[in-house]
Amino acid sequence: MKKILLTLFTVILFCMTALTVNAAEPEGNLTIQLKIDSPVMLVNSEEKNIDENGTAPVIVNSRTLLPVRAIVEEIGGSAEWDSKTKTVDLQSGDDNIKLEIGSLTAYLNNEPYTLDVPPAIIGGRTMLPIRFIAESFGLEVDWDSEEQTITLTKKADQPTESDTSTEVSTEASTESVTAEETPSESANHILVAYFSATGNTKGVAEKIADTAGADIYEITPEIPYTADDLDYNTDCRSNKEQNDDNARPEISGTVENMEQYDTVFIGYPIWWGQAPKIMYTFMESYDFSGKTIIPFCTSGSSPIGSSAENMQSLAEGADWLEGQRFSSAASTDDITDWINSLDIK
Repeated sequence: MKKILLTLFTVILFCMTALTVNAAEPEGNLTIQLKIDSPVMLVNSEEKNIDENGTAPVIVNSRTLLPVRAIVEEIGGSAEWDSKTKTVDLQSGDDNIKLEIGSLTAYLNNEPYTLDVPPAIIGGRTMLPIRFIAESFGLEVDWDSEEQTITLTKKADQPTESDTSTEVSTEASTESVTAEETPSESANHILVAYFSATGNTKGVAEKIADTAGADIYEITPEIPYTADDLDYNTDCRSNKEQNDDNARPEISGTVENMEQYDTVFIGYPIWWGQAPKIMYTFMESYDFSGKTIIPFCTSGSSPIGSSAENMQSLAEGADWLEGQRFSSAASTDDITDWINSLDIK
């Protein structure tokens, strides 16, 4: 009898232990934890070297740099280094990232992004900005300033949602939707107006409009931006506009019934830390007095910063709420949580 009870107790203890382990880590999730100055990372609690040379993450200008090959391979991706051009090519699923040593311009699916700190070679190792890479590949990034740790999480039920569109918009008017073109049984009072040169901001804007039940309007330039216009490493059109305080690129089309909206989301990519100058054109084209304006932006790693504040003077009498920055991989859950926090009436 005692032997039977002992066996039964052992089985029960084993089952409880298994349940505890499964509760601690959802099945299929991948969690990678890194610590500043430590050459070891934890992959689902298993210790692994970041690289074979004992390289550890470092902080440069408040951004974490580290060798990323092992991390990219853990999520099923690949990393290629070209020593001649000093460029890195990262691939995960359908998403591709290209970076160059010393350059603040990174490319996600051929769309240029401005980094806060450039990739660098430190101690003979190629060190890359982990937040931009992780978020671009759809991972959640959590920074613990007290413990100096970075936790990357890839959820099994939340695959990468990066917008892989790389084509520059060439339609002057068909993509823009005015309120008159948006069928509804009653006039909507929320509008999402956005500018997207290559598609990433468009993806976020559409999720915001769906979640908020809003009308949507694309701010389309009269002269569309080409790939050469967005080549930040040259004296391109976008660089010239951003450096000219008086630049106001013309917009094709208008919001015909702006007066019906009392809440307006305005979205844009971050260009050199600021909103593109076409957003200034848009803000100066309408009377926003009495309206609530909610800015949002997309970027590789740059925060929304002063980009929204610098447009506030163009909309006197409006109530500006605090803006939000999203990566191109922002999930519907992320956007829903943000919109719920706004308590829009």
